[in-house]
Amino acid sequence: MLQIQKVNIATLYNRNEEYKSCNRETDREDGQKIQKFKDLLHQNIIPINELLHLAWSGVPSELRSVVWRLLLKYQSPNRDANFSIIERKRSMYYEMCDIYFAKNQQYDEREKKILKQISEDVKRTIPDSQVFRNPQIQTLLERILFIWNIRNPACGYVQGMNDIVTPFLIVFLSDYVDIDTTKLKFNNEKQLDHLDQRLIRQVEADSYWCLCKLLENVLDNYTNSQPGLVRFYNKFKEILQALDKKLYEHLTATLSMELYAFVFKWSTCMLLRMFQFEVGLRLFDTLLAEEKNYFELCLFIIISILMKFSLKIQKLQYDEIMILLEKIPTREWSESDLSLCLSEAYAYQKIFSKK
Repeated sequence: MLQIQKVNIATLYNRNEEYKSCNRETDREDGQKIQKFKDLLHQNIIPINELLHLAWSGVPSELRSVVWRLLLKYQSPNRDANFSIIERKRSMYYEMCDIYFAKNQQYDEREKKILKQISEDVKRTIPDSQVFRNPQIQTLLERILFIWNIRNPACGYVQGMNDIVTPFLIVFLSDYVDIDTTKLKFNNEKQLDHLDQRLIRQVEADSYWCLCKLLENVLDNYTNSQPGLVRFYNKFKEILQALDKKLYEHLTATLSMELYAFVFKWSTCMLLRMFQFEVGLRLFDTLLAEEKNYFELCLFIIISILMKFSLKIQKLQYDEIMILLEKIPTREWSESDLSLCLSEAYAYQKIFSKK
């Protein structure tokens, strides 16, 4: 049983017209919690179930790269087998790079179109970030996404995947380069310039395989007609109506198809655009710890967020709701706000999983 904040279901969400941020200094990392992680990670056979439970409420930044690889089953819990398994996967990725990005490589018209789309999306990926404006990082990101497209022809590359790979890239790169994850800038950009290319390739390969692992259970979100997202939206409406009928009726009557567009936009990037990047890393701790249930949890997180602004939304008209949802106030949330929201979403999830 996961140990999370206790929540009173009857008063689960903030009923003020404006959600009041927790504004608490609780985002600092706890020394005791860090030691618990280290104790697990130092075992010869790492107990994954214990790691999942501990990671759900947040992973220390210094241990994220190892923990995330373990949660995604990219890295073996058997410490003796770790190196050989990861090296084999990295070698496979390097071979794909050699094949698809060989010198004088000829692409057909469809591939040229996808490459152009990926290149444009990469340039739009967190454009105010010094890290993602770096040409070396942009090239690396383009390779990851294009190889994903080639290796997954049933769905191919879809906008939003460029966002989903960014947490992996930052977390793995942070093992070698000092990055300010709040401002997404290099504290010393020369570190990247002088970094051994072998290590940069490892970061790229690990980011690719972790993207693959994360998306393998939700591929039908990205295939033709997107049946996974259709089911997601239908369930979203059903549960929102059950939890907050007035909010549901106002949103569906006022926005109609625009509501689907917002839910689509948030869900295809795993909610990352709803939060500051550092808070998004904390979100990924929980999503990865949910294993195959992470996309369902995303649904309940969206519902929990909307219900926090329920009374305000019910007083707004079309244009005002569009502005609110375009500039969702969660962009100003702290990790404490997110943790409360995750607890509420988890409580809702447990209620409806029993139905």
